[in-house]
Amino acid sequence: MKRKVAVIVDAPAAVSQELVDRYDIGIVPLHAIIDGKDYLETEVDIDWLLNRLRAKGEVPTTSAPSVGEILRVYEWAAGRAESAISIHMTSVFSKGYGAALEARKLALEKYPEMKIEVVDSCTVEAGETPIAIEAAELAAGGAGFEEVVRKAYDVRDSICALYCFETLFFRDKGGRIFKAKPWAQAEGNHGAGFKAMIEVDHSTGGTVQLVSRAKSKKQLLQKMAHIAAERTNSKGLYGAIVHMNALEDAGCLEKMLRAELQVEALHVSQGRAVTAIQNGDGFVTFGFHAV
Repeated sequence: MKRKVAVIVDAPAAVSQELVDRYDIGIVPLHAIIDGKDYLETEVDIDWLLNRLRAKGEVPTTSAPSVGEILRVYEWAAGRAESAISIHMTSVFSKGYGAALEARKLALEKYPEMKIEVVDSCTVEAGETPIAIEAAELAAGGAGFEEVVRKAYDVRDSICALYCFETLFFRDKGGRIFKAKPWAQAEGNHGAGFKAMIEVDHSTGGTVQLVSRAKSKKQLLQKMAHIAAERTNSKGLYGAIVHMNALEDAGCLEKMLRAELQVEALHVSQGRAVTAIQNGDGFVTFGFHAV
């Protein structure tokens, strides 16, 4: 017997394999183009890639999934559910959302009785993670299509997603720097000096909003915890931390949050290849909303 709703999310959301297996979540990988070779990001060894990135040289690039690749995941969903919700990183950064809309048209021609909602998350990584997990939790409990879709949009619209970098070099090279371009230029002119934090979520229109700079990563992690305290306003917090080879920093932030706030749920995971290429080693992102 088919379940009511299948949940699909793109790989940069970094939903842990444990949760993918528990909720039977469909994953749409993006592409990593490294030294002229095209890899699905889920097939790239992260340690190898990070060593490659540290060497700099010709910086790898990324690309969105194709319509056909997304269609195959929708076909997977049609085999196990009456409907599907497909959650994608901000359309400002990637063509994946547009490709998903095209794939939806083709899927509905083949499965006219099916419902598919394509969601522009307006964020990525740890901002996207809670949207996918909370939708999957609700779907696993037997909720119907409309209820799961409503939940996804409610979470999306309330998410605050903060991003902390060791360096803006990779973000600048990847063309996703936007308002942080002057900070990247200052870093290039004067050395590392300052660490940077930006926000990308529904409140920023899915693009980059400058938040803060500091001398140390720990200062920015403290700033993240302070912002979370302000925006949750003594309510419970549901969130996620996605890091790139920065487990100690992620643990430090988690400890601050659990010590200072009422944490209802906090999922911690390491990002995949596209996150590494676009943001570099030591990257930490934190997405949350009040509950």
